[in-house]
Amino acid sequence: MPTTSVLRTTLKYGLAAALAGSLALNRKDVEFAWYTLVAVVMCMDETDTRVLAASRIRVLGTVTGGVVGGLVHSILSGWIGLTVSLVLVVPLLRWLGWQSSRGLGMLVCTLLFLVERYSQLEWLYVGGRILDTLIGIGAVLVVSFLFWPVDRLAEIRTIDTQLRLTIAPRLEALHRGLKQPGPPAVEPSVPLDGNRLIVRLGQLVGDELRSSPDGWAHRQHWRQRQLLWERIQDHSLQMERLTRMLPPGAFASATTPWLEDLPAMLGSGGADRVPALPQRQSLVRLATGLQLSPLLLLALEDELQRLVCSLHSLALASRRDGPA
Repeated sequence: MPTTSVLRTTLKYGLAAALAGSLALNRKDVEFAWYTLVAVVMCMDETDTRVLAASRIRVLGTVTGGVVGGLVHSILSGWIGLTVSLVLVVPLLRWLGWQSSRGLGMLVCTLLFLVERYSQLEWLYVGGRILDTLIGIGAVLVVSFLFWPVDRLAEIRTIDTQLRLTIAPRLEALHRGLKQPGPPAVEPSVPLDGNRLIVRLGQLVGDELRSSPDGWAHRQHWRQRQLLWERIQDHSLQMERLTRMLPPGAFASATTPWLEDLPAMLGSGGADRVPALPQRQSLVRLATGLQLSPLLLLALEDELQRLVCSLHSLALASRRDGPA
């Protein structure tokens, strides 16, 4: 992890803990600052979306466990009341769609019934324990969004743009090497930059989908787009290797609708370019005229077909771009 990222994370934790601790110590209704600091540690993270997800889990689990525990205690007490509370919390959270808060809800119920004099548990005590957690979560949200906001959508779109700038020259070189006779031949490209960007894109999209499964990353098909970028990277590199085995301009006299549209497929009009079927018989005749193995041209055509299909799918998925 870079030094700046470590320093940024340390400052976030330190400032959030100081803010939460000072608020807890200055309120008479907060008896245990430990709960507040635990909320800071559990909810603070590097990205805003994970902070929101962890805060949501902790708020829902704490409130649900506190309310159920308080209601059950008004009827039952002791280990029987604790057992009934735990039995009620699990299906309630599942029914509300808050399964991720199940463990915390059960923990809060247990803590409420394990106080020294649980037979005297009252709503003021329940509200105090909920307030302990809410203060810590509030401090985390203030520090994360007021001092170090991170626009994850902008970062993902920046990587998407960088991938386009990385792949586009390779597609142009492939088209030029196959359609224009004479030098220069296709220069070998360095795939490390594209692979690094694709890995980083997968990490960011994975974080977003784990923290918000139905959020903008899902609506804009970013998981599918990341997988398509992997296919485009792989097939374009395979085409590049096969092209270097052919004489320059090998496809200059051939009718290849797949190849003609290749340079423009990454543009905004790529979704409107419906790929045509490959003409394998013409490839066999072309291989005979060039005194090449037909298998080489058929392999190139197969990679070209897969590449153009991936580019077409990526252009269709990119139409969903819009505000989060």
